[in-house]
Amino acid sequence: MTGLPDGMRFVPPEAAAARETALGKLRELYGSWGYLPVEVPGLEHFDPSHPREAQAFKLTDKGSDVLALRSDFTPALAHLVATTYPGVAAGERRALRLRYAGTVWHAHHPELAGTREFTQVGIELVGVSNARADAEIIHLARESVRVVGLTPRIEVGNPAYVRALLEAADVPREHELALADAIDRKDRADVMALISALGLRGRAADAILRSPDLYGDEGVLDEARRLAPNDAARQAVDRLEGVLEEFEDASELLLDLGLARRLSYYTGVTFRAYTFDYGQPLLGGGRYDGALLPYAAGFSLGLERLLSAVPSARPAALTPQVLTLDDPAARLLRAAGIAVARALASEPGAAEREAHDARIPYLLVDGTLRAVGGGGASETRRLELQALLGGLGGGE
Repeated sequence: MTGLPDGMRFVPPEAAAARETALGKLRELYGSWGYLPVEVPGLEHFDPSHPREAQAFKLTDKGSDVLALRSDFTPALAHLVATTYPGVAAGERRALRLRYAGTVWHAHHPELAGTREFTQVGIELVGVSNARADAEIIHLARESVRVVGLTPRIEVGNPAYVRALLEAADVPREHELALADAIDRKDRADVMALISALGLRGRAADAILRSPDLYGDEGVLDEARRLAPNDAARQAVDRLEGVLEEFEDASELLLDLGLARRLSYYTGVTFRAYTFDYGQPLLGGGRYDGALLPYAAGFSLGLERLLSAVPSARPAALTPQVLTLDDPAARLLRAAGIAVARALASEPGAAEREAHDARIPYLLVDGTLRAVGGGGASETRRLELQALLGGLGGGE
């Protein structure tokens, strides 16, 4: 047997069950807020302008057209909107709440232990652009972390603030991304060196130098507004303030006016989600009006990374609780949500040995549950299951 291609992996039952459980919780969360599922093709025409063009796995079909495996859901979702809701794609103000989950492939992916195939999950709120919509997306990002059992910490910024500072300082376009990257990394030495090399002076240059330090609670908004050299910067601060006002409890939000990643893509409020004792962001997103659609905001997460931050991602009831020789009674238990495996042996003694070897704690024979040694059985739980079986119409 040949080995797997580089960056591919098998997922054993325990990990697959944990992924399935987490994915179900995320779908339930998004669905409860009115986000509808969509599906997009896994195979696309190769597009040199695609945001993840450098990550594309390229293929050719019989007609020699260059194709690519899906490397990001958002561009494909924008295409879906353009096809299915052309009015919204043309600028109609109509809210579309969409959610997705599926596999994406990256030709080069140094993160996630070198994985090049992973599950991307996300939501998009299309057709509306205001502080209330931004707050909804951030709220669901926060709850996405909480729903898998982690404590969220959300860093929220607005790249429009940094963009306004760069414009006010007349930073040459070819140097904007380098300076924005230094600000985003909070590398004050690099920021200072670039300001000096570009010969920047005045109020805007002072604000650029201070921007990596504009991090913390709501108090940083006052400082950012004081430093703002133009109306565009003040409006970016106002938008952030409006987003905060939409939260009943903003205690898990941290403001970062130096958040400036993907400055050419994100046009408004952006955010990253973290949890304690895990150094990498668990998800990220923001507003990208005009980049792919007139009005749109969303976020995506890598399911594998999210679960790698969970101390124990194994479901408690992965192994069946009951092995059965009684098919009618087993159907009743399964209908009540109890995992029941069918014995492959037909004689009770052999079935009990089968349960013991599989570490299944209870054996069901003729409507009666027996505790099996070696499976972690408890008399209290046996009686609970027996009572449940009786209440459902079976048992003693």
